[in-house]
Amino acid sequence: MKDVNKFYKFFSKNSRNFINFLIKERDDTFKNIFSETLAQFFGDFCPDIDKLPISIIATNKYAQNLISVNSKLDIMIVYKDIQGYNTKHLLRSLDERFQEFDINIKIVELLSLYDKFKDDIKSKSKLCLIRYICGSKTLYKSARDEITRLKEYNKDAFLSYHIKKLLPFDSVPFLEQEPNLKTSFGGVDDIYSLNCILSTISGENSARVPSMLLLDEKQTSQFNICVDFLLSLKSTLNLVNNEDIFSEKNIDEITTLMQTKSKKSQDTNIRISQKILSCMKNIGLFTRFVASSITNYNFSNFSFLQKKLSKTKGGFYNLNSTLFVHRHKKIVSLKDLLNNFILVDDVCYKIDMSVIFYIKKVVSADDGMQNINTQIKKLLSKNNSHCILKAFLDAGVLNVLIKPMENIALLPKYDGYHKFSVDEHSMFTLYFLENIKDKFIKSLYDDVCLQGKIMLKIVALMHDVGKGSEGEHEIVGANIFRAYANKLELSPEAVNMGVLLIKYHTLMNVVANTEDIYSQRVVFSFISKLSDKKSLKLLYVLTYCVVNATDDSLYTPYLSKLLRKLYDLSFESFDDENLLDEATRRVKKEHRIKRHDEFAVLDENIQNKIFEIYSNLLFAKHSVLDIINITKKAFLCDGIEFDLQNTQGLRIKIISNRFLNLSALLAVFADFDLAYMEIFELFDEKFFIRLEFNKNIKNSDLLNFKAKALKALNSNEKLVLTTPIIYKDEISFDLNHSDEYAKLNINAKDQIGLMAYVMSVFYDMNFKITSAKVQTIKNKTRNLFLISKNNGLHLNYEKILNLLISE
Repeated sequence: MKDVNKFYKFFSKNSRNFINFLIKERDDTFKNIFSETLAQFFGDFCPDIDKLPISIIATNKYAQNLISVNSKLDIMIVYKDIQGYNTKHLLRSLDERFQEFDINIKIVELLSLYDKFKDDIKSKSKLCLIRYICGSKTLYKSARDEITRLKEYNKDAFLSYHIKKLLPFDSVPFLEQEPNLKTSFGGVDDIYSLNCILSTISGENSARVPSMLLLDEKQTSQFNICVDFLLSLKSTLNLVNNEDIFSEKNIDEITTLMQTKSKKSQDTNIRISQKILSCMKNIGLFTRFVASSITNYNFSNFSFLQKKLSKTKGGFYNLNSTLFVHRHKKIVSLKDLLNNFILVDDVCYKIDMSVIFYIKKVVSADDGMQNINTQIKKLLSKNNSHCILKAFLDAGVLNVLIKPMENIALLPKYDGYHKFSVDEHSMFTLYFLENIKDKFIKSLYDDVCLQGKIMLKIVALMHDVGKGSEGEHEIVGANIFRAYANKLELSPEAVNMGVLLIKYHTLMNVVANTEDIYSQRVVFSFISKLSDKKSLKLLYVLTYCVVNATDDSLYTPYLSKLLRKLYDLSFESFDDENLLDEATRRVKKEHRIKRHDEFAVLDENIQNKIFEIYSNLLFAKHSVLDIINITKKAFLCDGIEFDLQNTQGLRIKIISNRFLNLSALLAVFADFDLAYMEIFELFDEKFFIRLEFNKNIKNSDLLNFKAKALKALNSNEKLVLTTPIIYKDEISFDLNHSDEYAKLNINAKDQIGLMAYVMSVFYDMNFKITSAKVQTIKNKTRNLFLISKNNGLHLNYEKILNLLISE
């Protein structure tokens, strides 16, 4: 029964009220079949339709207008066996025609209807609401009366069956980003169960919400709009994906069919995702509030004395650690409501639907003029603030307390990792912060002062507030946090720490998962972004919470060990101030690079290579533009790039994809008085080398010397060089400079061939120089070399010194 073109045509004109169009289209199909069958049987002598002993009735979700394009429809044909009409023969013909459309059809004799279904809960559910399609209206009314009688039979058991479908009433689950529009929280099944409850309690063939629940027209209207959107989207999914699960798949086609329009800074994909999550939350809350209120399900289990004794200072009822409010509780200001929550005992409460709808009423009535900053801080100082803040999130008004949260309300994040929308993920992060299971991480959190804990809770809630905005969400979020934390009058120290944590809230997890945490270079690069050991402790706590909140399956025992090891290595490394300072200076330069216009226009692969450069010294010695240009050239270099300039002294720049025979090169230019040399390991085992000499080459000799230089660089020849004079007190060789490097310093008299000789020692012994700086001033040469450690370096330590020291 899927006329796809007809449905697409309707959606192209109007995406609203599709369900009415669909119901009419289905009804008309069955009416036509009925008319055609009667014409076959009676020809021109068809009797009055109301006198026929047959009525065709919609049941189940079809009767409740809760169907979509793919729904299998339920129809009941009620009849009376009247001999004059040959009723059973007529029914067989109708049944054969209806079965062509793959529907669920029940044919029931009126007098047997009650006995047939009274003990079958599922069948009774399908008959809770029925709708006339065609046939005898008199017979339809008789069937309706029988069904009304049917509802009264074993009524409590029937209501209990459907109430259990909506339980619990004292907690709202976190909404999945890719919900099933039929079975998830706030799906079609929830509406169906509520309708069954309402029609059974009222005894009528309707599902009207009783006025005693004090729901205003706006709430009821919003519910109906949400139901219409849910059903329209469900049909759209059926057409596009042939399923009921809303996902990122084919979302462009879905938004086009639904005529979703983009907003400033929000594309259509985000808007439709937010809208369906908002609608399903609204439906889920509404159905449970109405069901729990009309049945008084939770509250009715307690005696009057129990209720009286359970009343808290704040006017709530605390029954078995669940907070309730009376239906007629007086509306107070938002400030007073927060004070009431502050007064309740500091335990992890469940929050009944009555409280969530009371919060909605309070916020709706509040003028927003009172300052509530003090109340927010007091609330966050509780050990179990998350359950109260979750109630405000469930009520859809958390942004009234924490304004920046408005930016991420029900914002999806389809990245394959996050299970929940950004705001719910953030609330889940706060939950894990207040329920840390890891003993060591819990001890770190317990050592934090009260204001530090308040700051950390705000960070947990706001760490992703930059998402959905232009720019890096960590940077945007840090700036938003700073403004909000200052408004709350947190101390400058707390504000700065919070900014740092939000800025780097993904860093620890990324480093642990993607880099060699046993590399000292990696560790120092990591801690250089943090201010001190305190920030490391707090980042470790935050990382634990964020990863668990993203998806608890991600926080594996293996990741737990990696994070703990990274923490331990980092904590110890803070004591090495020299290496930390070097790494910190690199980080500052990296930030400047990211803000440079030239960086912005680079290919993303080249951008990434800049931050893979091995040598920290390059960042300390070169400008932002130099580093960008060196990286661009190195990225394209597959062999040797040799640049020779002959103005104001000979200048040579080399980029190579392997370490070269520099001793041979220096021997070629030994007579030109080396003034400066630097060597930096870049990425992918590529090197940048710069040489500056005090003397020039004759222009006529340039090509000849360039050819000699290239030949020397590629030479494997072992040179016989004059040994320079280097005294013992002019050399310093530190094998333990770091875990990865040894450091060699030579401060000696400048001599022709000195550097060629030193480089020949390294080349012959196959040691790799990762960074080097050689400078000659006033006949004194000052040399610094960082050499990659290997077993040969340790074994040949004495031999190297003997080769270099002349005395």
